[in-house]
Amino acid sequence: MIHVDIKLSLLVVGLLFLGGCTSRAATKIDLCSLITKEEAAAALGGDVEVTLRPDGKVCAYDLVPAGSGKATRYGSIAVMVVTSDSVEFQKFGVSKDARTAAKPVSGVGERAVIFMSKERPDDGAKAIQALKGNVYVGIGMGTSTTPVSEDVLKTLAMKALSRLPAK
Repeated sequence: MIHVDIKLSLLVVGLLFLGGCTSRAATKIDLCSLITKEEAAAALGGDVEVTLRPDGKVCAYDLVPAGSGKATRYGSIAVMVVTSDSVEFQKFGVSKDARTAAKPVSGVGERAVIFMSKERPDDGAKAIQALKGNVYVGIGMGTSTTPVSEDVLKTLAMKALSRLPAK
């Protein structure tokens, strides 16, 4: 089922591309305020449900399924924050998976990197890490309608960075 594949893709994005853990300082940031429900809905092309995962480390925006049977579309955006007091902070911009390409992008924060499949860069989930001071935001996105737009990821990352609390 596509819905399960999207959830699995975003889990992989979270664990492999975005670091998979946050720090104590990051838990003070309201992850679900970094991207609005409306921004996520526009990026995914439909109504979304917003959920802070039980561990408090990921805010998920899940496209509300519309349609029936094979016409149903699925999509999700996952947002997390990693601060410099986390061991994962040192791994900014580094892929933990040999099948994943990391591509630096300009114009987003102090530095930013987009992650995608090496073999099929226009298919599947993509993620971005964007650095601002001693914090980076990780945003993963997967949809049943490919490709995931790098411009959309960059825009979401810029908005999320602008909403981080002041140092």
